[in-house]
Order: sequence, then structure tokens, then C-alpha cells
Amino acid sequence: MPILRATESRILTGRRQQWLGVTSDLKKIVDKHGANLRALELTFGGCPGTVVISSIHDSWEAVAARNEAITADKDFQALMANVPKLPGFPFAEPVEVRLSVDITDEVGGSAVPLENAQVFQLMSMRVHPGKRAKQVDFIRQMREARKGAGEPVGNVLQVAAGDASVLTVVRPYANLAEWAKDRAAGESNSAADVAKRAQADAAYPFADLLAIRVFRDITGQL
Repeated sequence: MPILRATESRILTGRRQQWLGVTSDLKKIVDKHGANLRALELTFGGCPGTVVISSIHDSWEAVAARNEAITADKDFQALMANVPKLPGFPFAEPVEVRLSVDITDEVGGSAVPLENAQVFQLMSMRVHPGKRAKQVDFIRQMREARKGAGEPVGNVLQVAAGDASVLTVVRPYANLAEWAKDRAAGESNSAADVAKRAQADAAYPFADLLAIRVFRDITGQL
């Protein structure tokens, strides 16, 4: 059961290079403890300057153990002490630190590999009380329809520390051109049929769409 730790921030105007520098130093420390820090930057669909740094863990025990090891690391402590003294600090405004559980197995099929993707579309939704099962089943049917039509599918995350009613479908792409191609193609007839059946359900809607955001991987800039 993979667990994603994500810290979302908004880089302040004119502070991007400073933020990259500090995050690069942080990555060296985090990677040393086996967490493999990754950085994403918003391309479309939200506040300019939005960035997310994330790491994936195999278990809750790994989340706790790595967090304790990193905070106890003398290099980390020195970084946290020195960064506020740097010219131009602060470089970003924190938005949220959240933990999400990968529940892709609940919607059928295997999780899609994310390691080599360079672009990610994140579709977030807040599930209505008592309608989680229906929303998860709707996502499952849409995923099967898209896969059957040869369209890209994504993994499903559920926030576990934060707003637990939020689900996010993470769809990876090789590059921005592949994302644009998928968006331009629209939904297949089978996916459209799934949506029509869901809309005919007396309990519909099962969730409120919060946002569709597109991020690109900037880990290579660190």
C-alpha cells in the first residue's frame, strides 16, 4: 500500500532560483534516507508558482521511521537553521503537507508506473458523505472504459492525513504533448456511456470536482 507524502507550496515572485537551491540541498538529505524526493511545478490549472515536493513510502512504519531519521539528521538541522538567514528569505509560502494512500487496487487493475513520467494531470474530488463506494465504482468503470479504448489511465489516491474525503486521480504522461493529445481526443463512447449511467443514478452526484491541475517534473533542475 504505497503512501505519498506531499508538501505543496507557492514560490514567491522572484524567488524561484533560491527555492530550487534550498530544495536541492533538501533532496540530498531526504534521498540519503531512501525517500527519493521528487519536485513538480504547476503548468496549468491553479495558482502560478505552485510546487509540490513528494516522496513515496511502502508503509506507515516507513513514513514514521524516515521522518524521524530525517529530522534527527544533523545536515537537515543545519539546513533548517541556515535557510532563514539567507538573503530574500522566505522563498515560498507553505500551503499543505498531506499523506495520501494509493487505493488503485480498489478500482481494479494494476497501478500505472509513475517513475518515468514527466507530466501529471491531477483530478481532485471531494466525495459526498456516504457515497464513497459509488464514487470509487464510478472511477473503476471509467478506468476500465478508458483502458479498453486504449486511452491513458491513472492511479487513485485518497488523502489520509488532511481532508480524508478527497480522492485524486493521477494520470501520468511522457510529456506535455502526450497530455494535450489525450485532452484533445476527449472521452471515448464507452466512457461517455459510463458517465450517462452514473448521472441516471438517483444518488448522483457522488462527489464534487475540486480541480484539474497539470504539473511537470522539475526534479532534474535541483
